[in-house]
Amino acid sequence: MKLEPLWPMTILSFALMGCGSSALPDKPLFVGVAGTDYEQGTALIRSRLQTRFPEGSAEQKLAHYLEQQGLRVDRAEREASVRYDRFPCGSQVRVNWTVNSTHSIATVDALYSDTGCP
Repeated sequence: MKLEPLWPMTILSFALMGCGSSALPDKPLFVGVAGTDYEQGTALIRSRLQTRFPEGSAEQKLAHYLEQQGLRVDRAEREASVRYDRFPCGSQVRVNWTVNSTHSIATVDALYSDTGCP
């Protein structure tokens, strides 16, 4: 019995894993976003975050919420993101925030956009 090499399947598996999800996370923050253009989607996400986390809100609560919504959070950089791909191009959501001296939210901003095509 001869076994075929597995390297083509292994390469394909790693390539697909790098692509990320094929859709936005199925979470409340993103309800209705997928059916909009990038400008409308950005406005929707930004509005939801700014309503839920107005100026003076606790930074920790925002970071925790973003993690619950499926974003990867970088607390040191004060940004969170999720990227999903539709070969060959992809889309992403990025959230950035600033804080005041007491680590309360000063601003929250969001961007829903494409990731560019190769």
